[in-house]
Amino acid sequence: MYNYFMLIGRICTDIEIREVGEGKKVVNLVLAVNRDFKNMDGSYTTDFFRVSLWEFLADMAKECLRKGSMVGIKGRLSPKKETISSGATITTSELIGERVVFFDSSYNSNEEASDTKIEG
Repeated sequence: MYNYFMLIGRICTDIEIREVGEGKKVVNLVLAVNRDFKNMDGSYTTDFFRVSLWEFLADMAKECLRKGSMVGIKGRLSPKKETISSGATITTSELIGERVVFFDSSYNSNEEASDTKIEG
């Protein structure tokens, strides 16, 4: 059994690095991913996913990506317990990116789309 996800989409948020814990760096971004089929209205639905990139990947994202950049992200789901306002504890899944493919970034100096793979 494997625990992973693969998404290709556009970044919806500005890239901001935060330091958490003992100096660990993280970028939390929102990725807009179009479904590959039409809904009942005849249009394509877009899903939005929050993905965390840690340490080296956070640095690369800050350097190479911007709002609107097209990326592919492969990663894993991590269970996360949260307490909601009623006091109940629920478990959600956090998406943690482990590999990023930059399709149209400033990572390469040319103006054409790149498909540079970066692994954390």
